[in-house]
Amino acid sequence: MEKPMTVAQSLRHARHDFLNDLQLIKMNLDLGRLQEAQALIRSYAEASMHASRLADIGLPLTEEWLLTVNWRFPGFNFHVECQAVTAPAHLDGEFRRFLDDFVELAKKHLSPYQVFDCEMLLKSDAAFFEINIKCSESWPDLNIVEADGFTVRKECSEDSTMIAVRAQMEG
Repeated sequence: MEKPMTVAQSLRHARHDFLNDLQLIKMNLDLGRLQEAQALIRSYAEASMHASRLADIGLPLTEEWLLTVNWRFPGFNFHVECQAVTAPAHLDGEFRRFLDDFVELAKKHLSPYQVFDCEMLLKSDAAFFEINIKCSESWPDLNIVEADGFTVRKECSEDSTMIAVRAQMEG
């Protein structure tokens, strides 16, 4: 498990990313690519909306992990989308441990010269909360470990792996 980031480190990374995003928008505007600049702004606004939803579902440890994962693991490129409106807060630590374990397992399967793309979708309904992880690699031999409180399902295709972490809602 990685050492937690300090607030100062997180702010430094966030400031760096923010300035890069602004420079990319400015570059597109300077080149007369108005549609590309607008698409970037929409994409950053959407990412901010998902981060806000993530903050509202009651999983502070998982939220911190998801918001800092790309900074802590530079060989990874996680795209996080949160459609969930609630989550089983009592499993917050277990979700974070699962995600840490997943990254450690995935690192063993990666070439040091490639960037690993991964989409994470958090969703919920009245009965279940689910984290779907879609990876751009096929890993049939990736041994995912389940934890108390939720189930894990893995499906592999020719060029991707889908992992679903599903927990029953409290009550």
